[in-house]
Amino acid sequence: MRLCTASQLCTAYVHEMSWITRTVVGGAATAVAATSALWMATPATAEPLDGVAAYLSTRQGVVQVALYDNTTGKTTSYLTDDDTQYTASIQKVDILAGWLRTYQNDKVKVPTQIPYSTQYLMTQMIEASDNAAATALFSFGGGCQAFTKFNRMIPMRNTTVGCETPTYYGWGNTETTARDQVKLMKVFSYGAEAKATKAGGRMILRSPARKYGLSLMKSIQAEQSWGVTCGPWGTTCDPPTYAPPNPAITVAHKNGWKTLPTCTLAVTECPWQVNSVGWVKGQGRDYVIAVLTTDDPVGTGNLFGLNYGIDTIQDVSQQVWQNLAN
Repeated sequence: MRLCTASQLCTAYVHEMSWITRTVVGGAATAVAATSALWMATPATAEPLDGVAAYLSTRQGVVQVALYDNTTGKTTSYLTDDDTQYTASIQKVDILAGWLRTYQNDKVKVPTQIPYSTQYLMTQMIEASDNAAATALFSFGGGCQAFTKFNRMIPMRNTTVGCETPTYYGWGNTETTARDQVKLMKVFSYGAEAKATKAGGRMILRSPARKYGLSLMKSIQAEQSWGVTCGPWGTTCDPPTYAPPNPAITVAHKNGWKTLPTCTLAVTECPWQVNSVGWVKGQGRDYVIAVLTTDDPVGTGNLFGLNYGIDTIQDVSQQVWQNLAN
């Protein structure tokens, strides 16, 4: 892993970074704070995504937001464009789920009977967003064909798993939607049932596998704990440690970030894909949320687009948390 700062360019941007140091670039955070004040007011009875459309109309890039509220059983979404977007590292949640399903089917006790080396790779993949660990699990887990088959059970009909090529490991270029990512997170948070005929009505992941996966997603390294933690863990969400965990509120989440693979320019001139997915429970709320942002602007280069996407996600997350208080 390489530590990248705004003044130190890393070629690893193209294939994602495992660690990041976020800096305020070009006054972006100040501008966002000023904008947020205009839309954070919440009516006495709010819908989960109230205010989100108005806020996103002030932002650059393309954004998808989807939310499942377990207290009402309803899924809502807002899209500025309905095209699929790249997963980047949120695909690691799918890789984890596929492996846990395999062990479960093989009657392996999760996690105690999972080999240490595999547990190590799972931990590094989720908690540290380690790409090498994810690539090993993806490849030895059967690659795009195996995970495509697994996704049919959920079902994630609008997700196309990226396949390995001669020059790229594949999984980071998986294309998806926010609604599909909510379905995947529900597998961990609520034990969603399989839809495939052969699986007929059985839990995709039973309790031990779900608890183990959630334990990893609750232990994300502090410098990567941005995104849907903002709001549930407070409104002070600044780097380098972002929102400090609140023991009274559960947040199990995973983030993803990369420059767009369709960009052929130098990485400093490429827009970004920035995503955050998670499960939130506490203070009367219980929901799964996915926020995908693509074409986050290049701006002044370096980490500008990454920071911009993080700001967008965190402002949306704050608004959702506030809305669901009613």
